[in-house]
Amino acid sequence: MARVAMSKPEHQNAAEGSKTLEHQRNADRNRIMVVEDDHRNMRLLHDLLNVHGYEILQASDGLEAINLARDGQPDLILMDIRLPHLSGFDATLLLKQDDQTKAIPVIAVTAFATPWNETMARESGCAAFITKPLNVANLLNTIRSLLSPSPPTIGSLQ
Repeated sequence: MARVAMSKPEHQNAAEGSKTLEHQRNADRNRIMVVEDDHRNMRLLHDLLNVHGYEILQASDGLEAINLARDGQPDLILMDIRLPHLSGFDATLLLKQDDQTKAIPVIAVTAFATPWNETMARESGCAAFITKPLNVANLLNTIRSLLSPSPPTIGSLQ
């Protein structure tokens, strides 16, 4: 087998290109990562999303979420805010700073519905903020809106 030597930038570009192609091939898969430390809430979200045809990845703390997001490349993340080891805010900040995960939309999910928490969620990079107890219709509509391809903007039409 012949090996082709590539400089580091070429190798990185090739790797990023293959990840983009892989993500496009899996565009219909709708993989959602649920980050939740309460096993009852995790089960509820898992069952709800599974019934609606989503593939589910599960993490129970912020550190696990970061590693699983890099490896599993979910299409969307439901992130609890209060987590052991690393808060949902901090985990989201780290995900948004990582080239492998920065494009993944994150929905903050919390029982602590305060203006401060909503502001912190947005500042950490969350695309949406949903409170518990969950309004199922609101959750599913928010997920669908973030997973659906956005229409082209006027500047992108030629």
